Amino acid sequence: MIEVLGISGSPVKEGNTEALLDEAFRAVAEDPEVRLKIFHLSGLQIAGCAHCNWCLKNQTVETFCSLSDGMNEIYPALLKADAIILATPVHIARMSGLLANMLDRMRVFVYGNVHGRKLKDKIGGSLIAAYRRHGGLESTLIALNNTFALFHMISAGEGGMALTSLGGEGKLIKGRRHMILEDEFGVVSAKKVVLRAVEIARIVKAGKKALQMA
Repeated sequence: MIEVLGISGSPVKEGNTEALLDEAFRAVAEDPEVRLKIFHLSGLQIAGCAHCNWCLKNQTVETFCSLSDGMNEIYPALLKADAIILATPVHIARMSGLLANMLDRMRVFVYGNVHGRKLKDKIGGSLIAAYRRHGGLESTLIALNNTFALFHMISAGEGGMALTSLGGEGKLIKGRRHMILEDEFGVVSAKKVVLRAVEIARIVKAGKKALQMA
């Protein structure tokens, strides 16, 4: 079984970013060997990392961080996942503040005395929603891919990037809430990220199993 975890970093509940993530997951929804789970940060309270360094010496199997909030649900899911798909809107040429807070709190997987390096060899995929074509898609993708590298994860590719206005030109149509789904190329690119993430996860699992049997 391949466990795929999706995280929407938009503060907008049921907005374009959540719609893109949901649509991308449809690419593998019928696969009986894939289990999907999604967290929407719009419904969680997550504080930024306090850099108190508690996690360097005080972690336990159950307790990842000195702070107690929405991350309590996310930490175990990150550990369980084979592939992690991060979806974010572009905010001022970068990822959302909500997603940045979450990633900062994942410092426990870098320096933690119990959980350090436990994201190694997991697959990371990026889905990015932007209002304008040149509004920060690429810089956001670079930041997320750098994050995967920091955790010793494996990137699923160039990322799925979709536009929330017609042609990425800032034109909206009244009454259409999820215009991102009208960006056909963007939706296809998002689905390809999820498909590729599952494919690589299978390869990694099979390879590790073969090494254990050798």
